[in-house]
Amino acid sequence: MVQRREITGDLQGYLGQFKYSARETSYLGVKPGDLIQISYEGGNRQGLVVSSKRTSSGLFLSSKLNPLLNVVLVESISGGMFSLMVNNLYKNRDACNYFSPNIIGAFLGKENFRTFNISKIRDLLTIDIPK
Repeated sequence: MVQRREITGDLQGYLGQFKYSARETSYLGVKPGDLIQISYEGGNRQGLVVSSKRTSSGLFLSSKLNPLLNVVLVESISGGMFSLMVNNLYKNRDACNYFSPNIIGAFLGKENFRTFNISKIRDLLTIDIPK
């Protein structure tokens, strides 16, 4: 059964202009271009899953064999940039590559790139925005 959870923080405000749904999922079910919210080390983080040189799926193993997830955070972008991101990057598997600096950097800023240790993620929500 799919559990419904609440979106928090700035993401909740950004999504106000869209019809959306959120559902709990496994990290194995996310792909580049997916908008997610995770509970991580006591707080919620929101971002867009991206691929990189190490992985085409956004998931990879570190040198210490920790499973990691590539995410570009959307927590500090403006509402206008969020709309542009939804229209150009959301669900776009090809464009959501960390090593496309002209794309990711222009929309979300390369400084917002993070890798999250899967073992520290408590809840993972994917946000579906019908186009």
